[in-house]
Amino acid sequence: MALPLHAAGWPYPAYVFWAALVSVSALAGALAAFVAMQWGVDPLASFALVTFLSGVLIHRLPALAAARSCQRLESQVGSLLRLLAVRLSFEPFELALQAAASQPARPHPVLACLAQDVRRGLPTLSALHRLSNATSSALVKKAAMQLSFCYRQGDASALSSLADEFSQVHACALQRFSARTSFASVWFETSAALLPLLLSAYLLVGTSFLRFTFSPSAPFWLLALVLPLVNAVLVATVFLGAPEDA
Repeated sequence: MALPLHAAGWPYPAYVFWAALVSVSALAGALAAFVAMQWGVDPLASFALVTFLSGVLIHRLPALAAARSCQRLESQVGSLLRLLAVRLSFEPFELALQAAASQPARPHPVLACLAQDVRRGLPTLSALHRLSNATSSALVKKAAMQLSFCYRQGDASALSSLADEFSQVHACALQRFSARTSFASVWFETSAALLPLLLSAYLLVGTSFLRFTFSPSAPFWLLALVLPLVNAVLVATVFLGAPEDA
């Protein structure tokens, strides 16, 4: 299955990503096997389980990064439409489009290419067609079609309403992110505070009454490596799911 590496901003060939996926997953599995040996757990099963879970997680990263990049593009295109609706009242379409596409402090690469195409004299309809083909966002494709219609017909009345539609989509994305953040914060607090307490109680009861035996370094590796890794995964998931502003 093809991964959206280009949309995610991955600058290297696909085989480099797959090599990194295999290497990092195997390293995580080896660390899990080492910790499992300290606890007397089957290291082979631990290696296989952690390697598989790490591979699945890393395999999802390009899709998450591509979705984040797409949200950033949609946010900037919404601002572009609103600015165009104003500038077209006193500027030609090409100059207004070039200025609006260059307006963000950190323009999305797709918008930077659009501004460059218009600046070097590429026909406006061709530049807008390239904008539509450069993304998988249905909203951006709709905006490119509306801009093409505006350029051919000279009617910019629909740009403001389309910009309002972009703003509503962005507001909905912020609400969904707020809900996910609240849910993730519960898991973060659980893994950061409750799990160490439960583990300490389990070790105390197990060694005192149930005659469990552990390596002296086993609790250290669990508290110093496994739990911080779980928290790091939660934080990274929340960060990659955060909608970007223009």
